[in-house]
Amino acid sequence: MPGLKQPRNQKKILDSTIQVLNETGYSSLTIETIAAHAGVGKTTIYRWWDSKAHLVLDAFLMTTASTFQFDAEKSVRHNFKQQLINVSVVFNTKLGRSMLAIIVENNEIRELFYTSYLNLRRKDATLLLETAIAKGEIKPEINIDIVLDMLFGPIYFRTLIFKQEPDHHFISELVEQVMKGIVP
Repeated sequence: MPGLKQPRNQKKILDSTIQVLNETGYSSLTIETIAAHAGVGKTTIYRWWDSKAHLVLDAFLMTTASTFQFDAEKSVRHNFKQQLINVSVVFNTKLGRSMLAIIVENNEIRELFYTSYLNLRRKDATLLLETAIAKGEIKPEINIDIVLDMLFGPIYFRTLIFKQEPDHHFISELVEQVMKGIVP
């Protein structure tokens, strides 16, 4: 059945994209190299993806699909520490750094990244904070968008500007400082 082969080939292509990207970096990444590595033709790749930027976005989304789940049984503090560690790790890989570079340069990919990744993560984080407010764990008068920017912004800033992976100590301190301002 030809239909069963397609999703397997797509995953193979996405896995090959990540492997080749780790070996070469984004600027040297080519559809030809990915196709050869995956054992498919370039036309197969172009059937599903318009460009290498789209391919990297889908590889990123595949990689992060299960990485960012909040745990309702854990505290807000614990959840955000874990989320920030996960964000830091993901964006300090070649795939993550490539994704950040692409969204800075490519408006179409930036919009797709926002709708397919960032907006979904922010909705989950917003729900976590709203639940904590309802439980009385967080001040009800906080501006949720600003709190989320205060938590996630420094991770992106250190990764993009300083080219550093924030360590566990930095992340713990960051969460503690933000929590001081939002807990009753």
